[in-house]
Amino acid sequence: MIGVIHVITRLDLGGAQENTLDSAARLDPSRFLTALVYGPGGLLDGDAEKLSHVHREPLRVLVREASPSKDPAALIGIAAALRRSIDALRSKGARSIVVHTHGSKAGILGRFAAKLAQVDRVVHTIHGFGFHVGQSPAVFAAYVALERAAARVTDTFVSVSRACLAEAMARGIVGAGHQHRVIRSGFELAPFLEAPRRRAEARAALGLHADQEALVSVANLKPQKDPMTLVEAFSLVARRRPNAVLLFAGDGELRGAVEARLAELRLADRFRLLGWRRDVPELLAAADVAVLSSIFEGLPRSAVQALAARVPVVATRVDGTSEVVREGRNGYLVEPRDPSALARAIGNALDLRPVDPSDRALVREFDVSVMVRSLEALYVEVAT
Repeated sequence: MIGVIHVITRLDLGGAQENTLDSAARLDPSRFLTALVYGPGGLLDGDAEKLSHVHREPLRVLVREASPSKDPAALIGIAAALRRSIDALRSKGARSIVVHTHGSKAGILGRFAAKLAQVDRVVHTIHGFGFHVGQSPAVFAAYVALERAAARVTDTFVSVSRACLAEAMARGIVGAGHQHRVIRSGFELAPFLEAPRRRAEARAALGLHADQEALVSVANLKPQKDPMTLVEAFSLVARRRPNAVLLFAGDGELRGAVEARLAELRLADRFRLLGWRRDVPELLAAADVAVLSSIFEGLPRSAVQALAARVPVVATRVDGTSEVVREGRNGYLVEPRDPSALARAIGNALDLRPVDPSDRALVREFDVSVMVRSLEALYVEVAT
């Protein structure tokens, strides 16, 4: 038996978190034992608690924000949690232990903690990076340096996109001595593939009239997703298209700023903030176009989910997004932080509704069972 310990900062509602939970929940129990180390307080904590076969280690010292005063305690706490997890998994028959870290903060602290816990089989998934466009040069350089340091105690890198893997190589994070591969962030395809059949009932449930043009954005109200650019773009769309509405599924620290700007623009009734939603297939069933305004991404699962639901995507040309959104075929790509370009692309998508039949084959890469089987093969390779 192989014991796999996942480490993630928080179980917020998002692609990296759902990826981690699916990875923990779906490994073949006849070959793998699983543990999960995470900071509590996320919307998906309840999902983790339902995984009765998974050894859980919620750590209050593990918080999302970088904190020079708190992070040393988090490092020590993760190392202790790893030791407890190792003992628990070994007591159930695990002969080899693999630590698998996710995301930037848990990825850096978790890999150093694995070293402290004397675990020498370490996998890290690149869902994105802590460094990104718009940071000060000093902060950017510090994050790159930390990633390079953590890479020295990493056996294998997994990336959710080819773009992120290429970036890691270009920055000297993934080197010649590392194993690496792309494994897509998987999800249950069936609800999205079946979404078009439920269009009428989904629109009725959301109070959408037949003549309304429904834009859907599944993201969060945080700086990475740049919701203010989306607000400004929608204000331009709304002037030209009186029947357009935007449904935003997600929440976060910028909600107050977004609400204030929508009030100034008198668009609060047309740019609807739905909060966190678990019924994304139903939202996409009602959608005419899906929109993302991110300034950086790993590879947004919400874009792939929209394509699976046969909804064209308008998104920013960042990182792995261009691996799934193909200009003029299933959507449009624009540069980030450009409301005018985003508005024009939304208009084009509403007018032309580009849908590519080959998307059916594309989205199969993102089937959760494909992800899990790929991870199982990786763990066996790393553990032997």
